[in-house]
Amino acid sequence: MNLENKNIVVTGASSGIGLELAKGFLSKGCKVVAASRTINNDLLNRKGLYYFQGDLSKPEEVEKLFIYALERLGSIDVFIANAGFAYYEMMEEADWEHISSIFNINYKSVVYSAQKMKKLNGNKPFNFVTTSSGMAIVPLPGYALYSSTKAALKGFAEAYRWELSKEQYFQVVYPIATRTQFFKNAGGSPMPWPSQSAQVVAQSIIKGIEKNKNSIYPSKLFFCIALLNRIFPVILKLYAYAEYKKFKKWLANKK
Repeated sequence: MNLENKNIVVTGASSGIGLELAKGFLSKGCKVVAASRTINNDLLNRKGLYYFQGDLSKPEEVEKLFIYALERLGSIDVFIANAGFAYYEMMEEADWEHISSIFNINYKSVVYSAQKMKKLNGNKPFNFVTTSSGMAIVPLPGYALYSSTKAALKGFAEAYRWELSKEQYFQVVYPIATRTQFFKNAGGSPMPWPSQSAQVVAQSIIKGIEKNKNSIYPSKLFFCIALLNRIFPVILKLYAYAEYKKFKKWLANKK
């Protein structure tokens, strides 16, 4: 897709990857609706930028976002479902609401938005992009719920693509640990190795959209490791074990 002058929606745009994506699209002359729970003053008063504030874990707020975007942009060429969060925890108590809250934003909101984009565009071209995670491929200790939401997106995308028309793309991004407030917000969890900056991830996503890639891997190292793991599964098991030791240490320090 040629991104010049396109109309784009980015969720989770107040910080991290979403913020860098909004900046990158604006630099290409796009009009952008930046959606988040909180407003980042760094984006305000930029030409071509419209801010939507809402909680996208609720379907009525997703509806409002689409109405707002269409009123400002007229159409939506690219939708980036980037909003999400993680728990870093030992799962001990059965808690339905705890499980639902992370699936509502990390998975349900994404699928609902994808269906909205298909309904809105019919058979016309569009790109739908969602930020999954390397943990969809390599689930890590402490992130059982988060990893499962991201793996669910991977499974949905691989099936749903068959239902899309020509030149309609459902693109999934698999970033490794990104140096943002993400891990602090997840309970002060230790950052897994390796890691990347939000700028690098955002640049990879923009290039992936331009090339209409179904799967976008911002880290070449992780992509190579994931390929090798198909032949030597022990590689990622050893990596997960190293992260398990970090998890146990984190739990001990919390007591």
